[in-house]
Amino acid sequence: MAAGMARAQGVVLPLPPDDQQKITAQLGPGVVGNALPSVPIDNPSIYFPLQNSAPTYQVTAGPNTGKTQSLGLVKSRRPGGRSAWRFQLSPSLAGFLRQTAGGDIVMPALTDAGEGVVVVTTPANPFVPKGMQPGETRTYSQQISVNYLDDPSDQKYSGSVNGTYTYIGTYQVTVPAGTFPAVLFRVYCEGKVGPAHTQNTGYNFFSPGVGMVAMVLQEDVTAFWLFNIDSTTGKVLVSK
Repeated sequence: MAAGMARAQGVVLPLPPDDQQKITAQLGPGVVGNALPSVPIDNPSIYFPLQNSAPTYQVTAGPNTGKTQSLGLVKSRRPGGRSAWRFQLSPSLAGFLRQTAGGDIVMPALTDAGEGVVVVTTPANPFVPKGMQPGETRTYSQQISVNYLDDPSDQKYSGSVNGTYTYIGTYQVTVPAGTFPAVLFRVYCEGKVGPAHTQNTGYNFFSPGVGMVAMVLQEDVTAFWLFNIDSTTGKVLVSK
């Protein structure tokens, strides 16, 4: 009841036409519906519960369109009792997550098994930031290091990117797993890593108590940062 009252008091932010066009192209028509009241992100773990799980997603765009993928979230132990998490973004791409002392969920590194590299970002990529207000945009600058998995001391590329992370609003999202209220974050980054300039946009939909219900992302880490090619893909939740 309290959560329902909080939503009722939130601000309704229509989905900008440019974002709507990009999302529809990757997720398909009818996935993102009406705008709903949005509230500040007071507890990120509500939107992305940090617990072992193995949700299944259907690929809606890209070379694997129509296929399903089991993308698990798995807990790892660290010295001192700290916890870290691995989120499988695709069969070959995994993001490593942790929750900061301030409550933010961040992604400091990704591995691409297909390319045999680990990508470390300093500071970490925002994933679900605490305290964001509806419509707020936060900017960040990062140093990027791309190293070989078989020899992490061997750096393949390095560089820097500037990015923005925007809490666009809350929307009714309909996917095979059901219909959910979901907050939408847009991540945009631009910069130079290695020999190439890159510019990319991604979208994440998080539903309270459920987690990520839809996403638009780059499948290939090296393509994401090093080559301006279209390797964008969309995925929607099939089962929790």
